[in-house]
Amino acid sequence: MAQTADIFSNIGKKKGDGNGGNENAGNRNAVHSQTLVSLLSQFGLTAIGFLSTIYFTRVVNPAIVGVYFLFFSYSALFYLFSESGIGESSVKLISEGKARNEYYTASMALRAVYLILCVAGLLISAVIFPTSTIMETGIFWWIIAALFIDYFYNSRIYAAYADGKINAFQVSLFLNTAVRSLFQIGIVYLGYHSFGLMGGFLVGMIFAAIFAHRYNQLKLVKFSKENFKRILTYAVLIFLVMSCYLIYQNIDVVFIGRYMTETDAGIYRIVYQFSMLAGLAATSVKAVLYPKFSAWNETKQYENITEGLRSGTSLSLMLAIPIFFSFLILGYDFISLFYGEAYIPGVPALFLLSFIQIITVFMYLQSICLNAISHPKYAFLSIAAGITANVILNIVLIPVYGMEGAALATVIAMLLNSALAYLLLRKVIPIRYNWISILKMVIASLLMCVFLLGFKYVLPITNVIYLLTAFVVGGLLYGLIMLKADRAIHDEVAEMVTSFGVKWPKWL
Repeated sequence: MAQTADIFSNIGKKKGDGNGGNENAGNRNAVHSQTLVSLLSQFGLTAIGFLSTIYFTRVVNPAIVGVYFLFFSYSALFYLFSESGIGESSVKLISEGKARNEYYTASMALRAVYLILCVAGLLISAVIFPTSTIMETGIFWWIIAALFIDYFYNSRIYAAYADGKINAFQVSLFLNTAVRSLFQIGIVYLGYHSFGLMGGFLVGMIFAAIFAHRYNQLKLVKFSKENFKRILTYAVLIFLVMSCYLIYQNIDVVFIGRYMTETDAGIYRIVYQFSMLAGLAATSVKAVLYPKFSAWNETKQYENITEGLRSGTSLSLMLAIPIFFSFLILGYDFISLFYGEAYIPGVPALFLLSFIQIITVFMYLQSICLNAISHPKYAFLSIAAGITANVILNIVLIPVYGMEGAALATVIAMLLNSALAYLLLRKVIPIRYNWISILKMVIASLLMCVFLLGFKYVLPITNVIYLLTAFVVGGLLYGLIMLKADRAIHDEVAEMVTSFGVKWPKWL
């Protein structure tokens, strides 16, 4: 039988060395622990954000919540320009291991230039447009403060990330969300709704920056024009890719709002965000593998990159595939019990959107691999082709099929994007996926669906407790089947857990 999923077991191994040597074994252990921390962090971030949002929508006046989300959206937009891909480019160049301090300093200088330009643009716009939404809602100075704090926040966490301290990077992200939510809940509870929401946004970044700074070993030194130019070149290309991702995440909503109603756009956005639960593992794996791909590319360890891509894809699909199938059975229950009957029209779109998360695993990891191995142009070309197709298909399909048409347009666009990224990446490195293990994931997910259907027949899902019980038990059943059906996955999951000093049960 063909070789099944190895996850991360072969990374760093040398031919003729069954153990891979102490150094390589340590390298694999680091990848295991970093992946687990990253995954737990992503789940924690999602849970905290989900629960805090429910609290605010029930306690705070909708107008104040609307102003906060307006502040949040504008801040994200201005971050895109003040950041402009500098963080990702600094990770790429610093992780290569050459002129690390010089590239770090050059990235800080470039950030400062962009920050000054962004703030200057905001100040000029305030004078020219004194009655703009930003000015009338009172969020102008909050945005200015957020930009300055973000300068230190992003420079700290990306310094840790580029230096290989991925656990510190993930914990910093978690701290940002956790401190923000706790501050917001506490201050809102005291009755200071607007200050609590906006202030928490800033306080979370401050605490996370302080934490990440403790792990920063990079120094500010004199850098050359070449260092600055290379950072800028990569930043521009990665900025284009980041901008495309932003368009991908919002273009459907824009067209639904244009061809349908604002209510339809809101429903679609809610189910889209919910579908992203299936993509959490891909986000976690990306955080671990991106700097390692870059370092391996610099030392020409292309086999490690191939193995890492294959293993990371398998690990990401282990979550994406069963969640897609579980949403087919429990989608209506999740949406009606979590968000209310008004959002049920979005459930058919949820089915397609959760399938998109499976395709996104391939697109996402292939794209970050192209960036890491010094081919960001290929990543941009593939995602630009996907966006072009998405825009055309949205115009054609939404007027006919509504929200389902928007989701179908994205499915087709993502398939095109993934196929192009695959073809372009294959020109640079060999690509090998574990199709046998992926097939086992599908079979295990189908068996899980049989259980979920039986659960719903015996015990109709009428409340959140029954829903979560079915979802969790079904997930455990899927996991148990996979551990028994695929020995390589069993060994890798066991090694990942034991890397934290936790004893693996013998019966598994």
